[in-house]
Amino acid sequence: MIETELTFTDSQGRLLVVLPSVLSRLLSYRQLNLSSNEAAGVLIGERRGSHLVVHQVSEPGKGDIRRRCFVDRRGPHHQAAVEDAFSRSSGCLQYLGEWHTHPEDIPSPSSTDLNSWKRYLIADEPMVLLIVGRKEIWAAKKCNAKVIPLLKIR
Repeated sequence: MIETELTFTDSQGRLLVVLPSVLSRLLSYRQLNLSSNEAAGVLIGERRGSHLVVHQVSEPGKGDIRRRCFVDRRGPHHQAAVEDAFSRSSGCLQYLGEWHTHPEDIPSPSSTDLNSWKRYLIADEPMVLLIVGRKEIWAAKKCNAKVIPLLKIR
């Protein structure tokens, strides 16, 4: 079991913290063999001033389309997870962004990822983007139309 959080920062010192329980869930979906399909879900957490803390994720399920190099998060359970967390936390926990896997050691966004985020991930507040590779996790924030990669610090 993972006991430490994963922390990223931007150039302004604003943090993204992924709690250990979330990190364990994300790593369980790594595409470690040739038959592993991409997985995806939403990130649920809190905004602490300019910092973001990921407390939960939704996981692949019924309705999602998963292939080796493609995933489409379609299941209604993702939205239900956000609504449930929001309700149980009296509005503290909310939708923070998206995660998915790539079948590569050190992941980076594909043109499909970038186009999808530009087209569908529209928000006034920064949104979190995570790509889980076999050995590393790529993280970024989407601020307006700009995707800003983050630096891992722990």
